[in-house]
Amino acid sequence: MESEAVLSLPVEGRWLFVIIILSADDVGLFEATEFKLARRADVNRDLAGKLLQMIADADLIRLYVVDSKRYGFIPKFRQRLQIKTSKYPLPPRAIFQDDSDALNKINELASKTTVGAPVGSGCTTVGQPPEAELEQEPEGKVSELRNSSSSSAPRRRRKAADLPVCPFDRIVAVYHEMLPELPGVRVVRQGGKRQKAVASMWHWVMTSIKGDGSRRATTAEQGVEWFRDYFERARNSDWIMGRLPRGPGHENWEADLDYLCSEAGMKRVIEKTKAPT
Repeated sequence: MESEAVLSLPVEGRWLFVIIILSADDVGLFEATEFKLARRADVNRDLAGKLLQMIADADLIRLYVVDSKRYGFIPKFRQRLQIKTSKYPLPPRAIFQDDSDALNKINELASKTTVGAPVGSGCTTVGQPPEAELEQEPEGKVSELRNSSSSSAPRRRRKAADLPVCPFDRIVAVYHEMLPELPGVRVVRQGGKRQKAVASMWHWVMTSIKGDGSRRATTAEQGVEWFRDYFERARNSDWIMGRLPRGPGHENWEADLDYLCSEAGMKRVIEKTKAPT
């Protein structure tokens, strides 16, 4: 509690971090919902959300999402393992791969329990991926490519049953990681418009062909990386990031995940920004 990272937090942030430590299990896992943390720390819910992000930015906790619910992991949490099962879903490996103590604990729990997500599963990760370069689309081709996986190579089309399931939670987490300045995703309805929009974009990413004849992605990991690079390209847009003035009547409008997954958003990002170097 005397580390520079902790002392750099405001007093309320340090108090919330204490609450997190007290609520964590032996591995360092905890439920990171703003409502419960705000109640336990006796602070405003909006303030709890801001403080939670500050604590995560200081790498005192690492957040992940499973089934649209947020959880957290405290790195270097040297508590002796006494539990046999965890009531929290286990995080993906990228969350704790640099923490050998947690790695041993989580692997031990994973071998004993079916509670939570298995290590390396499709839940959200905030680890650093290998760098990838996003292919620049020819002008005016987004609509055409979204409607067809390939106009000239039908033998390469993939059946829907062969496609990886859309990892909605991971894509949302990458969006939050890459574009923290934009509005966060707080409301998700199962089978709602937001999930369908992300799933539609995922299908396009997994089935469409680039100008050189290769696919944008063939595996779930490649698909998530494509979204990461796409969001990075969105950061290059002064208009999307609000660095340019809005027109009359739209002064307070902000781009969000829904816009970026729409056809208009894709055109703006793919056709009007340059691929990151």
